[in-house]
Amino acid sequence: MSSFFSHQVNCVNAFKIYDWVQKRFEGEVDVFRSDGEDGLISGIDLCSILSDNNTLKLEAMIVDANGTPVSPDVGIKVTELTNTNTRIEKQMMLNEDCSTLNQIVIQKHGMYALKLVDASTNQVCISNPIPFTIIETLYLYAPTGTSIQCEITDVDFSVSPSCNNFQQEIKVDITICQDITSGCSKPVEIKGYSIQPRAEEKNTFACQHDPHDNSCIFPSSKRR
Repeated sequence: MSSFFSHQVNCVNAFKIYDWVQKRFEGEVDVFRSDGEDGLISGIDLCSILSDNNTLKLEAMIVDANGTPVSPDVGIKVTELTNTNTRIEKQMMLNEDCSTLNQIVIQKHGMYALKLVDASTNQVCISNPIPFTIIETLYLYAPTGTSIQCEITDVDFSVSPSCNNFQQEIKVDITICQDITSGCSKPVEIKGYSIQPRAEEKNTFACQHDPHDNSCIFPSSKRR
């Protein structure tokens, strides 16, 4: 407990939200194809390996520039390509009402790595980092002076290898779940108490009564 309290009014900056959408993005990230002569992986016949061994599977994961796995919110950088002065207004129907929304264009940039996993031996082969960029358009109420914040909550990859007449192809799709908000920083007045720490009690002694009774440390407290 603190030694004393003092009533104060404090001003803090808070992000005032004007609009908020939960958006799911699904799209193709990459397609790797061979010409039938050179394999996708040097020295490895991917088609033969995948057809002869059903314990192998291809996966993908978000990584940093060094190839180290990282969480999506760390590995994917989000930038708004439009700005507060260039957002196009559009009339749209929301909940049976006509509303004016702003066209927002955002870019996501990051790196991923392909991972070949042998479930029978737990052997793993990981590719070098592969950069990717995703551009998407959405509509938010974002008046002049607001900024866009995007929180990526989940990322899932789907890696689909295919072979046709010895031609190899790997298709990589991504699904991103995200919370996107428009808003701006506003000062907010908060009434509260400023507290100070109390000095440590050096002269401690054993309480002879109910251990839940704090009158041992705070004599002014009375049991009820």
